[in-house]
Amino acid sequence: MLKHFIQTQDYSKQELLQIIELARLLKAADKDGACPPLLRGASLGMIFEEPSTRTRISFEVAMTKLGGHALYLKPGEIHLGARESIADTARVVSRMVDVIEARTLAHETVTELAKHATVPVINGLTDYNHPTQVLCDVLTMIEHAPKGKTLEDLKVTFVGDATNVCSSLMWICTRMGMDFTHAAPRKYQVPEDWVKIARQNRQNKKGNGHGRTSPLELL
Repeated sequence: MLKHFIQTQDYSKQELLQIIELARLLKAADKDGACPPLLRGASLGMIFEEPSTRTRISFEVAMTKLGGHALYLKPGEIHLGARESIADTARVVSRMVDVIEARTLAHETVTELAKHATVPVINGLTDYNHPTQVLCDVLTMIEHAPKGKTLEDLKVTFVGDATNVCSSLMWICTRMGMDFTHAAPRKYQVPEDWVKIARQNRQNKKGNGHGRTSPLELL
């Protein structure tokens, strides 16, 4: 069954941990110069509505090291939603690549791509969330957690306004059963609909895998 990666909420805690563990293994293999060509012959179409140094380099290098090929479709080079509809772009690009990664200005753009694509779509960032970033964040937490500490023992505090990274980090942390605090002036705090998602995560025994209710605080 075709499955996209649009937001971490679409995945269970166990599924997210499996993805993170695979990333950890591939990172270790790459460090030893033994990265397996798991994507040999595969092509990734990267749609960017705005430039990004880190997102572009990370996806392109990853595809190369895994034996695949990445095509960078930069702003102004394709007519996404202008002379060609998002649906048409999704269908046409799907016929020529194996995966689509999209970094879009509006979240609705990437969800529309996923709706009409016949290959998996990866969300490389929208104005709503940044799921690939927070997968890497959790991997870093695992790598640097104090000895003997599990993810459920960790407390995460995000200091700053309610950005797409803040929303994604809040959701993946509460999905994992971690404590999460957002510290910001009241007018810059996360909206109530974001908080509702996080509260559902922390109350969902299936979601965090151990039945513990993880605190969610707004300071």
